[in-house]
Amino acid sequence: MTRTTRHHLTSTATLLTSVLLVAGCTDDDAEPEATSSELPLPASVTASPSDEPSPTPSPSPSGPEKPERPAAMDKKDGDGAAAAVKYILALEQPMMVTGDTAEWEKRSHRSCDYCASRLDQAKTIARRGDTFSGGGFEVTVETVYQRDAVTAIWPVDVKVAEHETTIRDSSGEVVFDSEGSRAERRVEVALKDGEWVLVEMAEIPE
Repeated sequence: MTRTTRHHLTSTATLLTSVLLVAGCTDDDAEPEATSSELPLPASVTASPSDEPSPTPSPSPSGPEKPERPAAMDKKDGDGAAAAVKYILALEQPMMVTGDTAEWEKRSHRSCDYCASRLDQAKTIARRGDTFSGGGFEVTVETVYQRDAVTAIWPVDVKVAEHETTIRDSSGEVVFDSEGSRAERRVEVALKDGEWVLVEMAEIPE
């Protein structure tokens, strides 16, 4: 199976990125050795990140709690992949509100453009002293495909409903505002060091 062609999202994530972000990097740990249930991703997916990691902001003292890791993520199969998709995407809104990026970075593959853009967005909000509200996800898993034998990636098609989003600067002025959106997306996850990570989120190829 051919690796999913990556496209930048046309939903709120892309709009925010174009307004406030510069490209960033994510996880720089070494790839795990191959096992019967976990294969190394190809060179095109495991390209080394920048040698200069972006600074991590201090998280806000309060905000929404990150979701609880579901027990189904212990499974190394399609059920585990589906649970991982819902859990990882649910991490985004708390990260934007609090500025705590640790779990998002842990769950992001180094090649994931979507992961990097959302991480940079969270750091930009924290650095500027902006306030993020709304933006939560409701994710419905539609199809979990068989794992690709070459890349070890599980493609998962989902329906995503994103709530209204507002970003205000330190003076309370609205600097970004968007209505809620609904979209269908192809989410790719894989196992790295025995844990699920997000490899990419993009439009479903035709």
